[in-house]
Amino acid sequence: MVFMVHPEQYLNKFSLLLLATLLFACSQKPASMGIIPMADISLKQRQGTLYFKGVPFNGTTFELFDNGDTAKAVPYVNGKENGIMQWWHPNKQLAQKRLFVNGRKEGVHMGWWPNGKKQFEYHFTNDEYEGEVKEWFSNGTVFRIFHYAAGHEAGSQKMWWEDGKIRANYVIVNGEKFGLFGQKLCVNDVKN
Repeated sequence: MVFMVHPEQYLNKFSLLLLATLLFACSQKPASMGIIPMADISLKQRQGTLYFKGVPFNGTTFELFDNGDTAKAVPYVNGKENGIMQWWHPNKQLAQKRLFVNGRKEGVHMGWWPNGKKQFEYHFTNDEYEGEVKEWFSNGTVFRIFHYAAGHEAGSQKMWWEDGKIRANYVIVNGEKFGLFGQKLCVNDVKN
């Protein structure tokens, strides 16, 4: 949800964010710069680039919850997501932290359930999964551990049910799957 607020309501909450944005952006000649609500009608997304009043945006967009707390903050440079994007749950618990470089996913992306337990940990290189991908149920039990190379499943892949029982356990070798895939076989019992 996005709600428009008066500048004085979010000025204090974003003063540190503004200072960081200004320090980072001062090394460049920005066409537009600032901290702008994502709902601002002057912001337009075209072909993967965010524009503010027709110029690629430099700065940070944000969303607020009904109570005025920050819901999401996304930094941009030259209209592309660039820096650490953060989302929060309504209970002020950090929900996601993701790194973008020139609009592409990079590094470790992490997420947490509202109860503070880890939800996911993804690794990206040049906007593709690379290495280990882990996800957890909200109770802290592991949901899956997959491995990737250049955005494709590679090596050991494992999934579990919430009770901890194995759901899938297979290996990818030369693009082929070997093992337990976790799929149900449907059998029709047809009688003539």
